[in-house]
Parts: sequence; structure tokens; C-alpha cells
Amino acid sequence: MAEPAFEVGALLLNWRQPELTLQCLADLLAVDDVALHVLVIDNGSGDGKAESLRAGVLQLAAAQQRHRVDFTALEHNLGFAGGMNRGIAWAAQRGLPFTLVLNNDLRLVPGFLLPLVLCFRPNALRLLGHGRAPRPRTTGPQAVAFLPGACVLFRTAELTAVAGFDERYFMYWEDVDLCARLRARGGRIVWLPWVAVVHAAGSSSGGGRSPMRKFLMACNAVRFLRARGTAKAWAGWLVFDVLLWPLALLSGPRAAWAKLRGTLAGIRGHRAGAGDVERLLGSR
Repeated sequence: MAEPAFEVGALLLNWRQPELTLQCLADLLAVDDVALHVLVIDNGSGDGKAESLRAGVLQLAAAQQRHRVDFTALEHNLGFAGGMNRGIAWAAQRGLPFTLVLNNDLRLVPGFLLPLVLCFRPNALRLLGHGRAPRPRTTGPQAVAFLPGACVLFRTAELTAVAGFDERYFMYWEDVDLCARLRARGGRIVWLPWVAVVHAAGSSSGGGRSPMRKFLMACNAVRFLRARGTAKAWAGWLVFDVLLWPLALLSGPRAAWAKLRGTLAGIRGHRAGAGDVERLLGSR
């Protein structure tokens, strides 16, 4: 097989889930058709496991010779946005032309990355195809408004030009905001319907209906609407997040109340952060 023509920087963020992170790293290092320079970032886990994670990363790195692997441990939890921004700066400093943003709770299917890279040869919040089989290669690529930050390949220069993720979001909605700013520069956000990865969604926040996820999603939804919301988006928020909020009680009162608290916090201009995470994790 010919040597890949260029190198992709891959960012893998860990927060108190070293087993998932190492599992995802092992999948990533099995990629054999794209050259990778991987950065594993411990995002201020504060659980005393950063050194054991480092040892696991170094062990996996030493067991292969195809890709380069680095590790860094941040002192504090900077959220998904802040942690990834440190990784984006790392990729830019090394002159890596592309940056792959990954959640650590992914299982990566062999061959997932090359189609994303090849899509860049030409210039080129509803989940499309979620839970369904990949589509035929005759479908797409398809331009979309945004891509969830679980698995996205960006041009490093474009990320640098817009100063990366907006750290005021901490986690959730930062990917929607980033894609909006990239599109405002004239860029396109492209989905490849035939590429599949497996995502254990919400692992860092305790699941899709965890109070922490509901609070942060609701709080940051208001932040995004204030910055970029259209009349249609505001109307949708008013109906589904406000007027229909009592229906959320039917599927779980704790999650519903967390969503309401997050909405009110967003209206007050609250900036989500590590303190919210610790508080909501403690209330589980």
C-alpha cells in the first residue's frame, strides 16, 4: 500500500473514562490508509487516573509503528470546547493540515477516515441517518447546517481562523456554533452518508436523559439562540422547550427539572462550566 500523502491530527479527549478512551485509541491506531498524529488529552479529570491513562496510551503507541501519538494532561476541566481548543492549537503548531475531532466513546469502523480525507480533495439539531445503516456511495456527499462534534474532520487553518470552539459553551452546542461560524466564512459542512462510526452517546454526561446533559443542553441552547437564532429557531424553542416542557415530566422528572433549570440559567446569561458538571454529577 502506498504511503499516505499527508498527515491528519486526531484529537481524543478524556474525562474520567480511561477505558473508553483507550478503546477508541486502539480503534484509531488500527487505521492503515491515513497517516495520523494523535493527541490524547486528559481534560482535568481530577480522579488520579491521568498517569495510568498516560501509561496505557504509551503502551498502545509502542505496540504499533504506523502513527505518532502524544499525551497531555490539563490541570482543570475546560469542557469539550476548551479541551479541544488546546488540541487544535497543538495541530496548528505542528502544521497538520487536517484536524479530526473525536468523542472518546466511539467505536471506529475500519476505513471510516479515508472517505472524510478524500472529501477535502475538492473544496468542499437533527441527526441524519442516526441508527440506520450507511447509505450507498451513490448518495451524497450532502451539505448540512452542522455536524455533531463526535466525529468530524476539519481543515486546521479554518479552525484557527475562527479561533476554534467558543469556550463559553463549555460542552453541548459548541459544535453547532462552530459550524455556523465556518459557514459564515463561506465554508461548507458536508456529511458523508456512507461512513459509519458507533457512538455510545452521552457517556461523559451520564446518558441522553441525565440531568447534567439536560441542564447544559438547555442552558447553551439559549446562548446559541441569542447569538445566532432566527425567528423560526426562537419559535421552535418556545414551543418545544417552553410550552411543551410539562410533557418532559412524563419521561423523567429529574431530567425535566434539570432542563427547566438550564433554560432559566440560560435566560439569566449563565455561562456553563465545570462547577455545573460537579454539582449535577453529585446530585445523581
